[in-house]
Amino acid sequence: MQPLIEVRRNPKSGDSGFTGFVPESCHLRLSNWVCYQDNPVGILRDFMMKHDYIYKRIFRIDVCLDFEYFDSGDLPERFAKRYLNRVFRKINQCRISSYGCDGWNDFEWETISWGNKTSMVSTKMYNKTKELEPVKNDKPYIRSHWFMCGLVDNPCDCTKRRRDGSIYKPDIWRVEFSLKSTADNWIVIEDQSGKKEKKKAIPHTLSLFDSKDKLWQRFQDLAFHYFHFKYREYKNEEKAIARIALNNGKVFDHVELKRKDRCRDKVLFYWDKDHEFLQVQTVPPPSKQSNDNEILLRRLRQFKLTLTDPKLAQATQAILEFLESLKVRQLTTHHLTRETQALQAAISRKIGGDPRSALEILEEIKEMMANENIF
Repeated sequence: MQPLIEVRRNPKSGDSGFTGFVPESCHLRLSNWVCYQDNPVGILRDFMMKHDYIYKRIFRIDVCLDFEYFDSGDLPERFAKRYLNRVFRKINQCRISSYGCDGWNDFEWETISWGNKTSMVSTKMYNKTKELEPVKNDKPYIRSHWFMCGLVDNPCDCTKRRRDGSIYKPDIWRVEFSLKSTADNWIVIEDQSGKKEKKKAIPHTLSLFDSKDKLWQRFQDLAFHYFHFKYREYKNEEKAIARIALNNGKVFDHVELKRKDRCRDKVLFYWDKDHEFLQVQTVPPPSKQSNDNEILLRRLRQFKLTLTDPKLAQATQAILEFLESLKVRQLTTHHLTRETQALQAAISRKIGGDPRSALEILEEIKEMMANENIF
């Protein structure tokens, strides 16, 4: 029996950029077959609630789409060949790696990847049929879903019937986006007309991926930004064609190329009407802490040692205590700071002669904190 969820204790942050691990931290990873269920995020949520796990961050999530043809009618394999032959250029993610077979007549490309291991988002287009061909890689649940989606007519041998009745085996390709733990927020960048709008950031949480419709929305957002291609066009097309012919098809100096923003888009996918595209943002780098307070504290301590006036010394001590409390707040999470202040308030009331029990005082302060009537 295959596992439902893998629990990995003592995880390493590695290249994730997330360093908030404690000894009790763990990774929860859905098994591959669970990702093909109707609501895999719901399964993960139920598991977390049942076993009292506390959500911190998405370490990695993959969003993908399987297809035989692009919406535009292009064959993925042919598009890959033309892209690698520099007919098209990609916007964003300039680092590329490719994998395929060196056939007698031509290269047979199977995988193209953009980005690297440390990228917040990495993009991959690959032949999923080829990947599943070896027996050790076979995943019947994927073939079953291809059948339910109409990509194949026979889930056993992955064949399909043409309109004329002939049988063939289609190549199913996949475009996949992998989001790492550095992903932080999603913001609206523009609609299909190019109009840009300002809206508040949407947190990168499981709620963005908990239905098939939302997964399709996220795929559109990611493909709009990370699977965007342009025709490679020249400033003077006639002169460019003549020079290419004289150089036996060799592409010449890039100086005569048009700017990317002036080249035509290569349309591959058709988007939902009136869809507003979101773009994922990375976690902001930690700000460099200033040591001004430390310098001020050190100088105040030195100044206090030179004082002879008791009132001046008392005032200096009050400033020192205030600055020390600010230092503690910076090193303590907000909710713990508030709890500490609440306990201090309860203790001071009790010492001040409040006749009620300590529990009664704490209950009152707790209610005041909830209603934002304290501090």
